[in-house]
Amino acid sequence: MSTLRKRLDSVEERIELQRHRELQRQFKGRPEGEQMFFCTHGYWPDNATELPSRIEFTARGIKTIVTTEWEDDDKKM
Repeated sequence: MSTLRKRLDSVEERIELQRHRELQRQFKGRPEGEQMFFCTHGYWPDNATELPSRIEFTARGIKTIVTTEWEDDDKKM
């Protein structure tokens, strides 16, 4: 493995470690329901004033794009 690749891997590992620590800090003291909401939606319920129109994530090499479309309350009947 080249020196440049090793350095890049090292930087990527540090970034992921920082992200992990930040998530641990955010999860600490939150109720399980809020934690599950965050895992499902990618944001905390107290920040849910408006859903994003598009969410993208990659899991196991598969890119997933979720789009949301809201109906007016008048049209629900």
